[in-house]
Amino acid sequence: MSIRPSQALWRFLAVAAACAVVGSVTITLLGVPGSGRQIEHFTWPFLDMWVRWDAGWYEQIALREYNYSATEQSAAAYFPLYPLAMRVVMLTGMNVFLAGILLTFLFGGAAVMVFSQWARQLKPESASLATWLLVLWPFAFYIVGAVYSDALFLLCVTMAFLQLERGKVGWATFFGALATATRPIAPAVVLGLLVRHLELRRAAGHPWTVKDLLPVFSAAGLIAFMAFLWWRFGDPIGFVTTQAGWQQLSGPAAVFKYGALEKMKRIDLVFPLFHALLAFAALASAWPMRKSLGWGYAVYTAVAVGLPLISSRDFIGLGRYVIAVFPFFLQAALVLERRPRRTALWLALSGVMLVWMTSRFSMGFYTS
Repeated sequence: MSIRPSQALWRFLAVAAACAVVGSVTITLLGVPGSGRQIEHFTWPFLDMWVRWDAGWYEQIALREYNYSATEQSAAAYFPLYPLAMRVVMLTGMNVFLAGILLTFLFGGAAVMVFSQWARQLKPESASLATWLLVLWPFAFYIVGAVYSDALFLLCVTMAFLQLERGKVGWATFFGALATATRPIAPAVVLGLLVRHLELRRAAGHPWTVKDLLPVFSAAGLIAFMAFLWWRFGDPIGFVTTQAGWQQLSGPAAVFKYGALEKMKRIDLVFPLFHALLAFAALASAWPMRKSLGWGYAVYTAVAVGLPLISSRDFIGLGRYVIAVFPFFLQAALVLERRPRRTALWLALSGVMLVWMTSRFSMGFYTS
């Protein structure tokens, strides 16, 4: 079933309202026993619930400046576009965290509408279900109000591919550059856009030319950030180097996670394995995607999931990263649309997990 942007927006608003209620009730009844709260300034729980964990780093960048350490946690790990947007909104006198919440909400709503139009461009009959799968994803609260960059990245990357599908390669490259200035998965964006563009050119019967390499310049966002880190700290890959402060592993230990997982109790393994299951489901969708959506989206999906899958210390976080792998939701819709019972079960389980994860996040427990 096709879908209009207004319908996609209403679905986003409904889920946003539900998440706000879940978080507010959870805080009211159970408080914030976790250690992820960054501020106690907001007395209203429907605002306080969104200021957790990485919000503190975005506050530092937006209010002050970047710092860098090769051995300890530092702001250099966080890409600049989202905190810069926060700084712009703060020019109105708005509180830094309120600016982040507002931007995530606005970016998230716009991203869901753009995603629905991208899905309608490729598979009109599956666009409606794909949109439901996205907004009910267990970690969808990150694009509703959490002070994180996920909503902005989703908006930029879906807009890039939508423009590409409409033949506007320049605009696709521009939005791709914004995406690579927001999250550290530039190889996925650049390769995905390039392969998809060449794929569309070939399908239209046009020969490839040097001009068809334009999507490569979507790496401009990453390059600009690397240039800043080199100028400011002398380390162009400082966003990678500083990961040592988070005890990120390397080599086989990073790939197989045994360095972190072996330290966990058996019951503690449930949570990282849940993240791993979601990530492997998204990764597995890349192979059939090459035929249903095209090689460009298959490449984007494989790289966007593969990079954090390899570099993650203990799988935790991968469930959230799947939000960036937007073609997965359309591919899942193509699989589920002729199986109404499985569709209902998926949406019900995903909705329940969304409630659970929103509750955990609002209580300050580490979720991703």
